[in-house]
Amino acid sequence: MAKYTTDNGSMQVEKHSDVLYRVVTDAGVQGYIERVGPVWVTLHGARLDRCVEVGQSKTLESAVALLARRR
Repeated sequence: MAKYTTDNGSMQVEKHSDVLYRVVTDAGVQGYIERVGPVWVTLHGARLDRCVEVGQSKTLESAVALLARRR
């Protein structure tokens, strides 16, 4: 688990599977980040089956930043 601190508070990144990470704040699940080859795909939403892609990044940190901006 990794913890990121942003202007909007802290976000915890928890490994959900080999390629999927869940991003959680005090308010609950904010979204997921999926590793697809060299790309990190950021998904916004509390339920994985209902998430919406909000961007793609080259690093995990950039992918987390995309979710932080959605808060």
